[in-house]
Amino acid sequence: MKQLSTTDNLEPVISEITLHEEVPEGRVIQGHDMTFHAPVYGELVSSGGKIGFENTLGWGSVVNPKGRVHGKKRVFHATLQAPGGVIELASAESCLIIGREVTLREAVKCQIFAHTLHIGTAAGCLIAGRNVNIRHAKDHKSESNVITMVVPDMPDLNAVLAPQNAEIADLSARVAALTQQIDALKADPALTQYLSIRAKVRVGMLELSGDKAEGYQQMSERLEGTAKALESAVAARRPLAEAVASVTRQVQEIRQGHAARLADCRCKIESVGGETIVRQLLEAHDDPDLSLIPLPMIPKILFRNDASLKFLYAVHQGKVDWSVA
Repeated sequence: MKQLSTTDNLEPVISEITLHEEVPEGRVIQGHDMTFHAPVYGELVSSGGKIGFENTLGWGSVVNPKGRVHGKKRVFHATLQAPGGVIELASAESCLIIGREVTLREAVKCQIFAHTLHIGTAAGCLIAGRNVNIRHAKDHKSESNVITMVVPDMPDLNAVLAPQNAEIADLSARVAALTQQIDALKADPALTQYLSIRAKVRVGMLELSGDKAEGYQQMSERLEGTAKALESAVAARRPLAEAVASVTRQVQEIRQGHAARLADCRCKIESVGGETIVRQLLEAHDDPDLSLIPLPMIPKILFRNDASLKFLYAVHQGKVDWSVA
């Protein structure tokens, strides 16, 4: 992987740069938004802005973390690094390209590391990504495309959720026991009638006198204990039911997060016209953007060839449509 040269040739940082003259090899330009109308052979460093090439980029390098790089013409033997950013190129040959979202009309003998990749034609490329879409894949002078799908190594959900599931089971059993007790108490018609009258008396909707007041007093003496038992059971059930709902939401969020991390793990090739190999690699990487993986790890993944790789396809003709099951 090409490294930037020393700061001896660095020019002062200018926020917005537009150049019409050629940028020779060895020249290093720093800026934010940069546009180049003539060929570029030097090295460009942006602080996350936009870099546009109206002409070619050759034998040079671009570093633009979380920025945008757009090339309208041919890019060759160059290094383009935009981790967390977007790279859009018309044609690239023998380049190293790193970005969150990379779009290429044509790529020949390139090394590409992208979270999401869109290629019109890929020929003899070494690719690693999370979501790969290629319209046509073919070999290049007997060199095949090798695509490594970097899938997050997710923990076993059953083990992760075991404490929550145990808590839900315990809480649910306690809620069920209280519900059974409540239902049994509510099954007494006399208690139901007493509670209805008591509620109206307490809010002033009903005034009792004479025999009715005496009857209500007798009913209260007989049923007030049962009413308090019912109220106690209802009060005890409420926080338990809320706890069940809360832990259940936690479980759902964990499951949804797990599913979301795997949702974009897909490789789709509409047409294969030469040897194309597709492999899967499980990689522990917490960031949802694969391109933000530490830079030293990228060549280790691109060139990896050991037992940790799971072989998926070796296709000469046809198509590929793979996703994590």
